Amino acid sequence: MHIIITGIHMEITEAIRNYIFEKMKPLEKLVPKGDTSAQLTIELSKTTNHHQHGNIFQAEARLKVKGKEKTLTTTQNDLYKSIDIVKDMLSRELATYKDKERSVVRRGAHKVKALFKRLL
Repeated sequence: MHIIITGIHMEITEAIRNYIFEKMKPLEKLVPKGDTSAQLTIELSKTTNHHQHGNIFQAEARLKVKGKEKTLTTTQNDLYKSIDIVKDMLSRELATYKDKERSVVRRGAHKVKALFKRLL
């Protein structure tokens, strides 16, 4: 899986980059094998809302797997906390995708089995 990290209104340090790669590495197990086009774009930004005090960090993840794209966003007071939450959201999304893909294969297998039963 190819990971792209960008920052808006903030500089992406080597520590942040290493933290993101460390957190996102286990997600590669959930990406379908043989999908070389899988891409994860993480966009970190620092915003201040006039209703909230201090720095507010937003983490947005865009995941492209087999031609499908999903965008997940979270806003937190801590940058590392927002990265952790996006990682959890991505793992749930990838697990759901993998389950759906597996169930499609199983449904196809059930149809083939039923077809063979009718022939015999």
